Amino acid sequence: MAAQLKIAIAVFAAACAFAGWAGYTWFTATNSEAVTYGNSRDEALKSGRELVARLTSLDHHRIDQGIADWLAASTGPLRDQLGKTDDATKQALTKDATVSTGKVLDAAISELDDHAGTAKMLASVEITLAREGAAPTTKRNRFAAGLTRTAEGWRLSALDQLPVGAR
Repeated sequence: MAAQLKIAIAVFAAACAFAGWAGYTWFTATNSEAVTYGNSRDEALKSGRELVARLTSLDHHRIDQGIADWLAASTGPLRDQLGKTDDATKQALTKDATVSTGKVLDAAISELDDHAGTAKMLASVEITLAREGAAPTTKRNRFAAGLTRTAEGWRLSALDQLPVGAR
């Protein structure tokens, strides 16, 4: 009977040791720098896709709201540039009578500095232009986007169209 009790205690101690080791390993793995870096990359990519789609979309019926959306999606020099949209440009956009809708087909984060809160993203975007009285047209563009993490989350700090054949 004493031998069986010793075996049971040894098995119990081994099970506790294994459970402790497994818990510690799981905890360190979920809080590792590689996991947090991957989460930041995924968050930047998701936000970047949404922000690029927003900045490539505009409804001529709601120019002021569209520009407000652009400003909310941007930061830094890009936001400053968008904020300078004058009344003549707004009138030209309204007169053009076009609704543009951007849809990100594919995107990838090419650089991420998690500590600085900056990222660069490449995106392939399909833009549908629907002009009143004409059939919609679709074009595809590639963009390089700069992202900056702000207190409100990721925002676009740059958005540049890449020419065909650019690497």
